[in-house]
Amino acid sequence: MSLPADARGGPVGDVVPPAPVHAWIRTYRGVDRRVEAKAIAVTGDAVLVEWGSGQAATAAWVWLAAVKHRVVITTSL
Repeated sequence: MSLPADARGGPVGDVVPPAPVHAWIRTYRGVDRRVEAKAIAVTGDAVLVEWGSGQAATAAWVWLAAVKHRVVITTSL
C-alpha cells in the first residue's frame, strides 16, 4: 500500500542512481514486511521504493523513517 499524494509532501526528487535500501512496506492484506528495495524518488517526508524484479517489480511510497540504507561490506584477503 502506498501513501496518498497529500501525505508524501513535495517537491519530488529523483534518486539517481537508485539507492539500495531496506524498507518496511505494508501489503494489501495488511501485513508489514521488511524488503530489500531501491529508493527511486524522495520528498522531505517519504520515499518511493521499488522491490522485486521484471514484471514482478512493485513500487510504493513509504514514510522516510521506514527506509534505511543497505550497506554492502566487502573484504579482501
